[in-house]
Amino acid sequence: MSIDPNLFLPFLAIFAAATLQSATGVGFGIIAGPILLAFLDDASAIQISIVLNLLIAALLAPSVWSAFDRRIMSGLLTGVAIGSISGFALFIFLALVYLKFLAGLFVLASLFMLLFGNRLMTRKQQEAPAKGELIGVGIFGGVMGSSLAMPGPVPAAWMSMIGLDKDTIRATILTMFLFAYSVALLLQVIMVGFSPDTMQHCLVYAGPTVAGILVGRYLSTRISERVFRYSLVVVLVITSVALFSSIIG
Repeated sequence: MSIDPNLFLPFLAIFAAATLQSATGVGFGIIAGPILLAFLDDASAIQISIVLNLLIAALLAPSVWSAFDRRIMSGLLTGVAIGSISGFALFIFLALVYLKFLAGLFVLASLFMLLFGNRLMTRKQQEAPAKGELIGVGIFGGVMGSSLAMPGPVPAAWMSMIGLDKDTIRATILTMFLFAYSVALLLQVIMVGFSPDTMQHCLVYAGPTVAGILVGRYLSTRISERVFRYSLVVVLVITSVALFSSIIG
């Protein structure tokens, strides 16, 4: 009996993406998003990714609540709120190909920052980053979150660059996601709406998402700082390649 690739590949991609996001804090929108866009070929893929990302954040954030960095959260969330509104405007008025191009530029900038930026280890551990810097990082995350359901790459790369450990990054990102995806979902519901097909896809894909969450939680305690950093680099490379390839294709 043959397996329908139109069903199997999205399920596999969503399971793998949920596993990566559960283990590291980023990866779902980056991996599952392009796959859903390829198979569904419309903006409903972004809505589905928002819903499934919110499911992951809602299930994982309570368990990491005590570990997120409170010094930077308020600034990040302020930026996310501003960026989410701007990103939703881009979602409405820009063609999908331009959204992908902008997202690709943001991701490449994040990759460059992570690979070549000087880690700010001279910054005192108790000293919080500047408010404007935090808001700027949050704005990038908010724009990508509400336009492409990918708020994580820029904030995660920035946190790694300034020297936060993997557990703090994972907890901070997941907590930020709870806010970012709630705002993105609210904007989608109020301004666009969800079709019955989109809601059905969300229900169908919830299964592999939850399975990936469970596997990722198991792996999260077994990933070293070096593996986490390499995983983040790989995720950013895959993201940029997928985005620009989808534009060319």
